[in-house]
Amino acid sequence: MLDDLILSIGSLIFTTILMIVYFSKQRFMRIQNKLYRALLVMTYVLLFTEIITNIFYDFNHIIAINSIILRIHWTTRIIWFSLLYFYGVCVLKDLDYKNIVDLIKNNRRCLIGFILTIIFYISYLFVPFKDMTKDSFTYLPGYAAYYVLFYCTLVIVMIMLFLILVANDTTKRKKSAMLILVIEMIIIMLFQLIFPRAAVLGLGIALQMYFLYFYIENPDLYIISELETLKSSIDRANKAKTDFLSNMSHEIRTPINAIVGFTDTIMNDRNFEETRVRNDISHILVAGNNLLDIINNILDISKIESGNETLEEKEYSILSVINELTSIIEARLATRPIKFITDVDKNTPSKLYGDQVKLYQVLLNILTNSVKYTEVGKIKLVLKTEINRDYATLNFKISDTGFGIKKEDYDKLFEKFSRLDSAKENEIEGTGLGLVITKKYVNLMGGKIWFESEYGAGTNFFIEIRQKIINATSIGDIEENEKAPVATKFIDCSKYTVMVVDDNKLNLKVAERILKSYHFNIELVPNGKECIYRIKEGRKYDMIFLDHMMPDMDGIEVIHILHRLEDYEIPPVIALTANAITGMREMYLNEGFDDYLSKPININELNKLINKYFNKDDNNLN
Repeated sequence: MLDDLILSIGSLIFTTILMIVYFSKQRFMRIQNKLYRALLVMTYVLLFTEIITNIFYDFNHIIAINSIILRIHWTTRIIWFSLLYFYGVCVLKDLDYKNIVDLIKNNRRCLIGFILTIIFYISYLFVPFKDMTKDSFTYLPGYAAYYVLFYCTLVIVMIMLFLILVANDTTKRKKSAMLILVIEMIIIMLFQLIFPRAAVLGLGIALQMYFLYFYIENPDLYIISELETLKSSIDRANKAKTDFLSNMSHEIRTPINAIVGFTDTIMNDRNFEETRVRNDISHILVAGNNLLDIINNILDISKIESGNETLEEKEYSILSVINELTSIIEARLATRPIKFITDVDKNTPSKLYGDQVKLYQVLLNILTNSVKYTEVGKIKLVLKTEINRDYATLNFKISDTGFGIKKEDYDKLFEKFSRLDSAKENEIEGTGLGLVITKKYVNLMGGKIWFESEYGAGTNFFIEIRQKIINATSIGDIEENEKAPVATKFIDCSKYTVMVVDDNKLNLKVAERILKSYHFNIELVPNGKECIYRIKEGRKYDMIFLDHMMPDMDGIEVIHILHRLEDYEIPPVIALTANAITGMREMYLNEGFDDYLSKPININELNKLINKYFNKDDNNLN
């Protein structure tokens, strides 16, 4: 008996050392770790009560007291094995809850285990222990002890069955750890049955805590696991970066090759045939627009993934969105054998409240895809509107007679940088970002997007967006716009003087060439300091186009200084900048600019702006 007492005390000392080590280290306090901590504490209590029981039976002869201590001691074994069951479930299923109460409430297996434990414990209270003396002391004292041992065996069997059920859903390390633990506990209980006068079960439980610590619970193992996960993430990120750069290199060089190639042929053409040159320039324009789409998509996806993308809602007209889309798509189709058709519900409210820019971008991205993937036939934009009190649900359908999408590509459609087989087979340019951005924008607006496609026949995209109604007056009938786009009309601005400020000489030449269509008097200025100097000098301007990113003094510094000048008449100042990511317009307006125009200059946008400030006489149209 003394040897067994020394064995129990030794087990208690080793458990104490493990507790000191475990509690002194930083721990990942998930429910699994909390359960291990509870197991560790209960192991300490179990061994402590085992020692007390041993001592009392050696020195105390009051049967009632010995019986109470014995009952408490075996209760700790019931609690330890019930905690072991919860721990096994959490490890194998990788569960995480705030505490054990939430675990029992939300996990069916743990709830069943808890109910069985309560039922068993209540019945255990009525099963007697046998009376023992110092000479007849045993670690299996009668029916109650065997009853508890039966419960322990039941727990081990339940863990084994659960291990078999989730064998394919858990890691090899966790699976092997729980399998070893089950086998070892079976061996320990068999030894306890064979040697009832030896403190085998208490020692075995203490050893299991060491095993679980070094195999699963050691915080160093978590750190190593986290490092491995981090390394894996870094490797995936590096691969994604390499794939992205490789893809972007190809996609960006493709339109640049067309731009440079056609430009070289025009420059070296001695005969300079107008028809052929105009045809080459149209190819350059298409390539330039493709390049701009690629860059815009990269900027948009970066903004979205940074988490800074928000809705910029205001009043707008859905008719202006449709008209602008029609103008752009028909220009891109040019002379291709494709009809672009619009069918807009005449009951659609004339004024809505929402993010017009993102809605426009969503529709443009899908229509652009249709243009890319359609060789002949038609592209159709349909809008059906459902009105419910103060809100209108816009149901868009964009259909085409293009290449269609293979069923095996359906899951790739909204993935970043994914290239569909139909795109590769038909050498279609693109980043694979357009539809990713589209879906994110639709989700941001609280809408839905889905598609139907038949490979070789075409694709239908469906978009549902809910917008608040500002003006319920319907837009009325809209004729299908199947005519060629009307040429831009330039108003006569010969009596106005504008200043263009840009540090790039080529950008100045481009701006000058475009603005000459309006017959402006144009002054080109290479930096911000010169701009301020000319204003201070007393020169009069009707408008200033001001670049943002310039050396020495950027555009925002210049606009701030201009607004601080007293007794000087400052004309409207337009931010003319290549900084064109979402939200930049609002930023420039907040900084003091009167309006915003992005580079490369869009003729339609410029024309709107010029008409806004200078078209005061309807008779001055050329």
